[in-house]
Amino acid sequence: MFAQLQWNFAIDDAGCARLAQASAPAGVETITPGEYLITLPLTAAREFGLTAGVEGDSGFIAATPGDDDGNKPNTVRVLTVRPDNTFGPNPFRLVLRSA
Repeated sequence: MFAQLQWNFAIDDAGCARLAQASAPAGVETITPGEYLITLPLTAAREFGLTAGVEGDSGFIAATPGDDDGNKPNTVRVLTVRPDNTFGPNPFRLVLRSA
């Protein structure tokens, strides 16, 4: 049986992300419109598989747990690309699944 946690993030007119719907608490920091740091309540890299997607499956997203900039393993850096293939804000979701 799989356990799943999901977070949906909306984007405001300034390009900042906010948590719109969640199955568990999470923090979000907008670095610049299109680049976000998400702090999850658990260490995603070890116990769960992480998937990410943009709203409507248009555009592109990259989500990396932790990174070389010293972010903790439960912090995910999210980069979004709009449907016109330019870097910028796009509503997104993160899903963690356990085996």
